[in-house]
This record gives sequence, C-alpha cells and structure tokens, in this order.
Amino acid sequence: MFEALAGAVMAAKVHFSQIKYPLMKKRDRGVAECIYQNEVEKIEVTEKYEKSKMPESGYMTVEEYEAKSRAKTKAEIKVEEAQIPKDSNMVYVPQKKFKLVKYNDPIGSPELTLPRKLNFDRQINAQGIISGDKTMMVYPAVYYYAETDCTTCDLFLIKLDSSLTDTEKVMKANIIQKEEKPLISTAKEIDAKFIFRTLTPIDFSSDNKKLAVKEKVGHRHDGIWKTDLWVYNFETKQATKYPQVRDAIINYWAEKEGIDFDEKRWDIYPLGFDENDDSRVILSAYAYTGDVPKFLGTWSVDVGGNIVQPIDFEGINVPVSVIGYRLAEDSVKDISEIEFEAKQAHELEKDKNKQIKEAEKFDEKVKKLEYERQLRQMDMETMIKIRERKLQQKELKKNKLKNGLTGN
Repeated sequence: MFEALAGAVMAAKVHFSQIKYPLMKKRDRGVAECIYQNEVEKIEVTEKYEKSKMPESGYMTVEEYEAKSRAKTKAEIKVEEAQIPKDSNMVYVPQKKFKLVKYNDPIGSPELTLPRKLNFDRQINAQGIISGDKTMMVYPAVYYYAETDCTTCDLFLIKLDSSLTDTEKVMKANIIQKEEKPLISTAKEIDAKFIFRTLTPIDFSSDNKKLAVKEKVGHRHDGIWKTDLWVYNFETKQATKYPQVRDAIINYWAEKEGIDFDEKRWDIYPLGFDENDDSRVILSAYAYTGDVPKFLGTWSVDVGGNIVQPIDFEGINVPVSVIGYRLAEDSVKDISEIEFEAKQAHELEKDKNKQIKEAEKFDEKVKKLEYERQLRQMDMETMIKIRERKLQQKELKKNKLKNGLTGN
C-alpha cells in the first residue's frame, strides 16, 4: 500500500510543478529538488499516519518490541476480578453474601486441616486471618511432596487495598499480591516419610504489631507429635520460636508430681495474646493419659523476656484478647437485589463502551486533522523556499546585468 502511494506521488512530479508551483521553470533544478524533498517527507508523514490507524504489532521496532515484552513485576500486574460465566437461560442464581467475623472465636479454635485435595493439587492456600485494623492478611500455604508423603508450610503476608470496603478488600485480595519472603517457614526436609509440618495463625496482638502462630509437627499414621509457639514481630520483621514453653511445663510437672513426659503423650494449645498485656501469649496444656485428657494448666510466656509462668490450673481464668477477623458466609442475596445490580452493571457497561468508542473517534479525528495540517505546513514551507530561491535568482541576474553594463 505504501509502495503504491509512493509511486503515485512520484508519477505526479511532471505536472505537479506546473499546477502547484507556477513560478518554477523547468531549468531550475534547485526548485525541483525542493519539491522532490518535500514529497519524500510527505510520504514519510503519510506512512506514519497510516500506521497509527493500524495495530502496532506489525510495525514496532526492535526496541519497542523489547520494551513491551519486558516482564512485569508483581507490583505492576493488575489482577482482573474473576467473572463467573452465566447461562442465558438462568433467571436466578443464588449468590452468597460475606461478612467479617472474629477469627479466634472461641479462643484457641483456629485449626489447619489437610484435605485429601492436597494430595492431588500438591499445594493449598488455607484460610487467612485479617488484622484488627484490616490493613493486612496472613495465610498459610501448604505443600505436599508425593515421593515421601510429606507436608511443609509457609506463612505469607498480603497488604490489603485501603480504598475498598472491609469485605471487598478481603474478597479481592489475591496471592499474586503476597510478599515474596514468607513470614515463617517450617523445615523443608522431606527425606523422612509421612512427616507433616503446618503453621496456623492464632491471633494478632491488640496493636496489630505481633502475630501468634502455632507449628504442628506429626506423623501421618501416628498423629501429632508436638506443637510449638511462634510469634512474628511486624516492626522488627523477626519470627521467634519459643521451645522453652514446653521445657517449663515439663520441668514443673516433673518437680511437682514426678511425671516423666518422655513416656506420656501431651501437647500445648496456644490461645492468643493476654487481654491485659499484649507482650504475653497465653496457652494451655493437656496430657493424654487415658480416656479423659489431664489439664496441665494455663500458662503465659513473655515474648520479649521469654519468661514462662503458670496462670491457673482450673481452666477458668483465661484473659485472652480476640483481635483478628476472618471471612465468613453471611446470607444469600435477594433476587430483586441481583436483578437491580445486573441492570445497573449492564447500563454502566453500555455507557463505558459508548465513551470508549467516542474517545476512539475523537482521537482518529484529531490525528487526521493534525496529519492534514502537517501536510499543508510542509507545502507552505516549500512554497516559501521556492519564492526565496526565485528572488535570489532574480537578484543575482540583476547584479550580473548591472556589472555587465558598468564593465566590471
């Protein structure tokens, strides 16, 4: 197309000078060169204008292609909201509503289960906990290794979009927005078969600067071996494990009743942060000595000084704060609400498409006007050059004639 355009322009050279530039004489090669240069430049401008109306993929330079094909960072990636396909024959499809409810309620209840689906998917993302100020969400990512039938876990952080409502910011949170480095990770050794290691968030502190987490280690065919307490500090970005909690409980009951825990199955149950002092985490302990587990007391650990001390042995006084939230089903939308939202969305989509088309037409019109203006400008500049050249030639002839008459 562009070659044909160039040929047409070059074929018009013969009569172009006679029609558009009547001041030019055939013997004036300089003027012809000006006209030729103008036509060449107009071809380039025309090519650029025609390319602007077409898809850019076939006309990009190597540099442009490399710039557009550059891999985007996760911060640059915009995650589109998933659209659920709808059958045109369906009149009403029940849609669930969601709300935020307290995560650690009742206290100590959060547990991480390993569904059979994990064996096939090799990875699952468990339910997350939302901070009390609703600015971030922490969730466990569980990995399964089929060759050894082992499980490991990482705990990741997602910053929530503050421009959305509380429910929307959680609904639209995506794992692609997670921070690259996990907050806490279990051991990744998979040489021993049937071992599982999981991380379960318990709760945030009242100032949302710390997170209590429990790590469970066990055997697929033998059950849970032990639970350990972790605390992650968002200010220092440090995760601390507290094995001394288990040691303190073992020493206490060994001295009091001479119990040898090496021969007993027992475990701890982190409950959350102290309601009156968020620098302390409260937990309980039980021994499985028969049909009824034996209560080993309520304990607390100072996450700064690592001081472990008993609180009570009756299981009554449990001053635990409940700070974090989780997403839960609320109800089902009424059909009238769904129909109104669908109609509103349809009208918004129509207006959006109309605005896009009008903007495209306006841009095309602006481009065309600019293109025509540029051609007229180039013709005018060429005309000015021709007139200047004619005046120079006329002045030169006049000087030659004058010099001839005076004998110079």
